[in-house]
Amino acid sequence: MDIFEITGFRTGVSREGVDYLQPSDSFQNISNGFIYRQILQSRQGIGYFAPRLVDETRIMGIFEHTLPDSSKNLLAFDLNFLYKYNTGTGIFDQIPFGGSMAGYAGFNISSNEFYISGTSYPTSSNTQRFVFCGEGITPNAGGSAIFFFDGTNVLDYTNVADNPDYAAPPQGPLTRAIYVIWFNNRINFMVPTVNSITYNNGTLFSGFSDAAGNGDKFNVAGSGLFIADTYQNMTGASILGQIMIHNYDRMAFTMEKTKDAFNPYFGRFVPGVLGTNAKFSAVSWNDTIRSIGKTGILGTDGRQNLRVDNKIPYFTADEIDALEFEQTYGGFDRLNNQFLWSYVNSGTDDTTQNRVLSGNYEENTWSFYDMRVTVFGQTDLGINLNWDDIDETAGPASWATWDTTEEIWNKIGLGVSVQKTLAGDDLGFIYELNSDNDDYFTTISAVVTGATTTLTVAATGIQAGDLVTIASVEGMTQLNNFDPATNEMLKDLYLVLSATPTSIEVQVDSTLFDAYTPNTGTVSTPINFSAETIPFNPYRSEGFRCFVSHVEFLIDTNGGGLFVDVFADQQETPFKRDVKLQTSSVNQASEWITMIVDQEANFITFNLKQNSPASQVKLASLRIHCNRGGLTSG
Repeated sequence: MDIFEITGFRTGVSREGVDYLQPSDSFQNISNGFIYRQILQSRQGIGYFAPRLVDETRIMGIFEHTLPDSSKNLLAFDLNFLYKYNTGTGIFDQIPFGGSMAGYAGFNISSNEFYISGTSYPTSSNTQRFVFCGEGITPNAGGSAIFFFDGTNVLDYTNVADNPDYAAPPQGPLTRAIYVIWFNNRINFMVPTVNSITYNNGTLFSGFSDAAGNGDKFNVAGSGLFIADTYQNMTGASILGQIMIHNYDRMAFTMEKTKDAFNPYFGRFVPGVLGTNAKFSAVSWNDTIRSIGKTGILGTDGRQNLRVDNKIPYFTADEIDALEFEQTYGGFDRLNNQFLWSYVNSGTDDTTQNRVLSGNYEENTWSFYDMRVTVFGQTDLGINLNWDDIDETAGPASWATWDTTEEIWNKIGLGVSVQKTLAGDDLGFIYELNSDNDDYFTTISAVVTGATTTLTVAATGIQAGDLVTIASVEGMTQLNNFDPATNEMLKDLYLVLSATPTSIEVQVDSTLFDAYTPNTGTVSTPINFSAETIPFNPYRSEGFRCFVSHVEFLIDTNGGGLFVDVFADQQETPFKRDVKLQTSSVNQASEWITMIVDQEANFITFNLKQNSPASQVKLASLRIHCNRGGLTSG
């Protein structure tokens, strides 16, 4: 009997009689999971990084701001304000407007796709500064829509009272730009508006940054306005090593450094059959920039512009809402080597992002996440607390459940110097990905009974239409539908009928329930993981059907149960449904579990799934024991 092993720790053909299959060639349609280091796993949940921003509006950018002394600030933008993360309190503090902007009311960004672009850029005296701009920012009265943060206030970059070194370009006043990048020791504004003319394929760059302030002047030698020789519109801007790459509708364009102080850039086209349409989808990592176009996902290395979505060739055309395409926003999860893009799914009525596409850089696999996030960012900041500092009555909601499965107890509050992937949402929440939490989690403080049940909760991103679990309620224990001690569902998931950030109405008739004990219980949304194998028949090329005797699964013992459906010949109905694979060992990290199949078919497909609010399943190996069956019919 032949043995084929999927995932596992080796690839190629083994001399021991086991054929090892590459994960990228074995799985399709991975939902809420990913493959990392050849281990298939459901994704870890998301947790609240900090309390909700006070303006309670859509997050439009999250940035690491590097100061001249190499320390860092974490900045976040919503539709109206800039915020700075306070490492002492764990709260984002709203930054006031100052100087010429003292009477400024707010950015008032009017469209969901008008994201913020920003960069750290020290002043001529080497003091901290973060410069930012955006397509939808309301201009400062008599000034521009290009601002900067000086560590205390938000000021107008083009106002000499706020920025004494600034000098306008010869063409006229600079009032707006879509992107800003510090590159080649200059500040570069892409798609600038100068003298009321918007240069859709232009880059305005300052003089060389020095103590004389030339880095803020656009009328000195070494500054200029570079116009790419194309009719196309710029749709992205990123740095890749020593070059700056701009995305366009049907190509890419590089701006490379020269040794000519008066002409510091050399421009070069990077031809390609496709282009970029989502203006903030470009993600730079390793040796490539990946971006999203309406006809494909592109990889650009400065020499060529090629498709990288051969396994999901129709994704961008079929899955992303064409009318909301420019909302697509790119990021990167450095912990798991994943490119991330949040987008509006074309199969829904939502008008803001509701899913995330993940492309694993190392394993060359794709997956889809059910997450409502607008932007991505990163940081290594966080609250650094001793155990005695944890206050379950005043800290984040999950601190109140330190003795449950919600978080690993000895990690609560310890986050400094650990690289984190962050994401914002439409409600003003900022989350931390890969945080050992349920997706959306909150604590209950009060319950109103009736034909439907209304819960008063701590601020949360749970929304109408979500399916949730309720656990650890005291008194009214009939409300609990999940047991965190055993990771078992006690009842079906509850449907959320309506919700605000502090109130959730669930479809539960609690009229006859016992009295509720105030300030007990939690609500969370489970992670619905599934992974489907590519139809399996290693003998198809020889003209034989495949007989599968049994399959062995090597499962992490801390990951809860895994269910399997088995399909023959890609039929809609499985011939084995919801076969439960449950580990029993407590003395080892993982356990082999066998599932009997005894089926012959042209193809066999396995669908692995788990729906859990508390466990992350990890499958280290899947061994298929099989033989040649009868001859195929065609």
